[in-house]
Amino acid sequence: MEINIYHTNDIHSNFNFLKQVNQYILQHKCETDLYFDSGDFADLKSLIVQSDKGETAFELLVSSGLDLMTFGNNEIDLGSESIEKLVRQGLPVISANLVSASGEKIPGLFSSTVLNKAGVRFLIIGLAPYYGEGFKCEGYNQFFSLVNLKTIEAFEAVQTELERHKGCYDYTILLSHSGYAVDRKLLDNFPMIDLILGGHSHDTISHHRYSQSGMGEKLGKIVLSVSNNKIKVIQNEQIDLKETDNFEFEELYQNAKLKADSLLATELQIIEELLFDPFHECQLMNFLCDALFKNFESDFAIMHHGIAEKSLIRPVSRKSLIENFPSKLNPTIYEIPGEQIREAILLSFDQAHIRQTGRGAGFRGSVLGGLAVSHNVRIKREGIQVLIDGIPLEDQKIYKIVTDDYLQRGTGYPSLAVDDNQATYDHRFIRELVEESLMDPELFAMINVRRVI
Repeated sequence: MEINIYHTNDIHSNFNFLKQVNQYILQHKCETDLYFDSGDFADLKSLIVQSDKGETAFELLVSSGLDLMTFGNNEIDLGSESIEKLVRQGLPVISANLVSASGEKIPGLFSSTVLNKAGVRFLIIGLAPYYGEGFKCEGYNQFFSLVNLKTIEAFEAVQTELERHKGCYDYTILLSHSGYAVDRKLLDNFPMIDLILGGHSHDTISHHRYSQSGMGEKLGKIVLSVSNNKIKVIQNEQIDLKETDNFEFEELYQNAKLKADSLLATELQIIEELLFDPFHECQLMNFLCDALFKNFESDFAIMHHGIAEKSLIRPVSRKSLIENFPSKLNPTIYEIPGEQIREAILLSFDQAHIRQTGRGAGFRGSVLGGLAVSHNVRIKREGIQVLIDGIPLEDQKIYKIVTDDYLQRGTGYPSLAVDDNQATYDHRFIRELVEESLMDPELFAMINVRRVI
């Protein structure tokens, strides 16, 4: 007898890909088969996800034959209240290491479960990301804590579940949104885990005990042979799905879009429209930097133009703000020497550099863009002179800046990087700060104050 296990990960609200998955699964999945997802299905760049904190988006995933999933960091971004609501509503999700910020279990969220298929007892364990780059402990909790959540040590959580279910299962599957580097350690440390279905690092990998399917681009398929009380992998592959018509899913998707548009379309008041240019000083970026400078104690604000996509024109709504500021980036405050600021500003005048795609953690925009600054800064192109409150920038002086976590990680502008533990993060996304500032006359009075001369 054979059992097929289908697997996705890191779909990131790519509903066109989900449409293909939906059709394939519903056509091929049998009563004895299983379909799992390893997290980062719901991305806040999506209007559908934003409109009701993932409820409608997960309905589309469940309608595609999903048996079980675990949460990735993008689902955790939805926040504790939303996650508790999704669990109460019956979303088939498990996570052995996701808890409240105070360390309490999330009501109704199971660490693992046992599924019976064709007489085989499958122990399924879920893991959310805990280790950061270089196996840094609690590598994500500074951000998770902003939404009243945290993850606990992954290896201990897995060990606890294996011991708790000892003797009650025949085959173990770990749904891990930990990244391949961590998953390799899990494979080494837990030889009793039969199969890991991974995610987070966006790798495309298939071998006898492991599968990860890129970033919403392939469907993993693992075929198990069950014979004489022995279970083994006889096939592990990544399927390229073909674009075909799927009218039933398309109708569900279009209804979801209409619902999202309705929830997000309420017009917001704005004093005046704000023009945008990704490569030159502009009103929108001046406004944003001044909003940061006003709201957070700092010497000045600095921001990459790539945070925005286009001019902010009427009618402004939550929908248009999400479209204009798609990145899930937070206001971030930290200290840094003047010479590193100067290096970044110099790089911002390199036209080839600022026209790069800007890819990086949390970034959902199009290009890196130049750098903008708050109204108390003057940058003289000739000789790259920088004045802060009329005083020349000092290379050895330490300045407190407010920006976002994209620049704090050094993405695009490496000299602005500092460790996470040296930074303070605000719980809001940048677009939320923009929304709160749309009727602030003080900020609009300064949008045309030149900063680069």
